[in-house]
Amino acid sequence: MLPSSARIFASVALFALPVAVAAQTSPTLPLAGVNYRYWPEQIVQWVGPELPYSMIVASIDDRSKPAIYDVQLIPREGAPVHYTNSAQQLAILERTGQQAHQVAMQFDGPSDPEKGAQYMFRFNTEKGTPVVWQFVLGTDVTEQGSGLSPVPAPIAILMYREQGGLAAEGTALQIGGVTSTADVWKEIAQPPYFVPYRGALSTGVHILAFAPGDVTWKSAAGSLTDSAGRTLSLAPAGDGTTISDNSLGVSESIAGAPGSISRVTFAPAGVKGNHSVSLQFSPALAPGSQSSFEVVVGKKTKIAAGSVQESAGPAVTDSWSFTSPDSVKNLTAKATASLQQ
Repeated sequence: MLPSSARIFASVALFALPVAVAAQTSPTLPLAGVNYRYWPEQIVQWVGPELPYSMIVASIDDRSKPAIYDVQLIPREGAPVHYTNSAQQLAILERTGQQAHQVAMQFDGPSDPEKGAQYMFRFNTEKGTPVVWQFVLGTDVTEQGSGLSPVPAPIAILMYREQGGLAAEGTALQIGGVTSTADVWKEIAQPPYFVPYRGALSTGVHILAFAPGDVTWKSAAGSLTDSAGRTLSLAPAGDGTTISDNSLGVSESIAGAPGSISRVTFAPAGVKGNHSVSLQFSPALAPGSQSSFEVVVGKKTKIAAGSVQESAGPAVTDSWSFTSPDSVKNLTAKATASLQQ
C-alpha cells in the first residue's frame, strides 16, 4: 500500500474540464466549479539535494495518438514548471495560470506496468538543458496501492489512484550534468524482503477539483462553448444527459428528475471496466436549494462529503463546502455558470 506521505502533486490541468449538468431548464449549463480530469498513469520521484527540485511528476495519457505527456519539475520554493508535448495541454495549463512549455519529448515504457518495468523520459527545457529521467518499478501494481493522494492546495482537490506501486533501485533524474538518484524509502522498508525507493507509480488517476470562478457559455445545437474555446457535446441519455469532451477523452452521465440532479458520474472514454467517480446528491440538487453530497469511486468507495447551495436565476451559482476528508475539510468554492444572451 502506498503510504500517506506519497503525495503526488496534481496541478496538471486540474481546471480543464467543468463537466456536470446544472439543475435548470434547457439549455443545460455545466455545474459551476466542478472540474474532472483522468490520467491512465502517473509517476513521481522525490528528488535529493543535488538538484533544486523536491519532486518530478509525469502524467501520461496514451489513449489517443499521439499520447499526451505532462512532466512537472517542482522546485523547493515556488510554483511547478510544466513541460508537455501537446499544444492542447499547453493551452489548458496556460488558461489556468500555470507556468508551462511545449517541448519535444521522447518516452519509452511498457504497455502494462509490472514489477521491474522501466520508464524513460527525455526532453530539453526551454533553455535547452537536457532532462533524462529513468523510473524503475520495484513492486507489483495492485489495489493495495489505491487511495487518495493528498494535494496541498488552496482549493479542494480530490486525486484518487485506483492502483499503485513503488519505485526500485535505478530510479534517477539527470538534469544537465547533475544526477539525483532515488534514496531507499527507509520509513517503510523492511530489508531484505522489502526495499522500496522514494518514487511511486499510480494507474487510473481521477482528479476532481472544485474551483471558484465564473464561466459564460454559448449554446449551439447539441453543444456548449465557453469564452476560452472549450466545446462540450450534449446528448440525451435515459433519464438524464450525457456530456462529453472528446479532446480530453472524458464524459459523464447525469441522472435526475426534470429540473434536478440526483447523481453525476464522471468516467474516462475508451477504458474498459468500472472506472468512475460520482457525485451523489441528497436531496436532489435543484435551483434555490441546498443538498448534501458524497463523492464515490466505483460502486461504493466513498472518498469525500460536503454540501452545496445552488442559487436560482439565469446565472446559476454553486457554493461548495466539505466535511471530509481532512485534506479538504473546511475548504469552500463559489462559482457561477451563465448563458450568453
